[in-house]
Amino acid sequence: MSTIPLRPLGFGEIVDGALQLYRRDFGLYYLIALLAAVPGYMLMLVTGADATLLAADPEVDPLAAGGAGLVLIFGYAIVWVGTVAVATAMAERIEDRPVSVGRSYRKMLRHLPGAAGASILAFLLFGFIAGVLLLVAVMIMTSLVLSGSIALTLVGGLGVFVLGAALTMFWLAATFAILPAVIIEGRGVIGALQRSLGLCRGGWLRVIGIMIVASIINLAPTVAITVLFGMQDLFTSPEALGTVDSETQWLMNTANLLIAPLTAPFMVGSIMMLFHDRRVRSEAYDLETLAGTMDAR
Repeated sequence: MSTIPLRPLGFGEIVDGALQLYRRDFGLYYLIALLAAVPGYMLMLVTGADATLLAADPEVDPLAAGGAGLVLIFGYAIVWVGTVAVATAMAERIEDRPVSVGRSYRKMLRHLPGAAGASILAFLLFGFIAGVLLLVAVMIMTSLVLSGSIALTLVGGLGVFVLGAALTMFWLAATFAILPAVIIEGRGVIGALQRSLGLCRGGWLRVIGIMIVASIINLAPTVAITVLFGMQDLFTSPEALGTVDSETQWLMNTANLLIAPLTAPFMVGSIMMLFHDRRVRSEAYDLETLAGTMDAR
């Protein structure tokens, strides 16, 4: 029997439920997420690649910058695999089934092709749509700048910003249910993406709100570490990356390695709670599950 209440949940209940899922097996989820963060960290140490090589500096060797980019992409990809493993473990614990770090990664392998395929497909579709819309927006913005009107230019700039923010929020909502659709319901690449979009129907604002809150909490450690080391200028000035010495970069990477995995399970918990709530609200999943339990008796 699921540990999540069989009824529609309020906004606060979803956030609180995610926190309860997180606290219930904190050590397990942290170790799973930490294990996934180690390979990328070790590769950065071995290769010496870091964010400074990606700075907008004309003197940076393109090959070195490309190598650093590949290292970062590899690190993000492995961290994402760890997120799938956390989601796998959380799905098991929601149903009160025993799980361990090793078992989570073994069971995750079964879900990885579907989760990766659906996520990549969603990324490509989103990238195409966003690229077309932003290209049109930039063309309009360029014409406004050439018009010489400061007011129209400011309005156009604000419009581009709003469009980018709207696309990002749409992306967060449209793809929120990919992992639970694959892990819990066993759906394939196309089916998982369709399922995620379908569950958003009639509840876009709720889904967007929960995902924004979860994303802010998930990114909080990285932002806090940057501020702690006095590197907050990195958010507004890419050129500041070149001022980060190797020792500070190592300390920041190490702190991020140990602290960032603390919030990843909360993000997964929010997705699981939201997935359950959307099934209840759109499909009466609570009544279906209750009927199945009564039949079993």
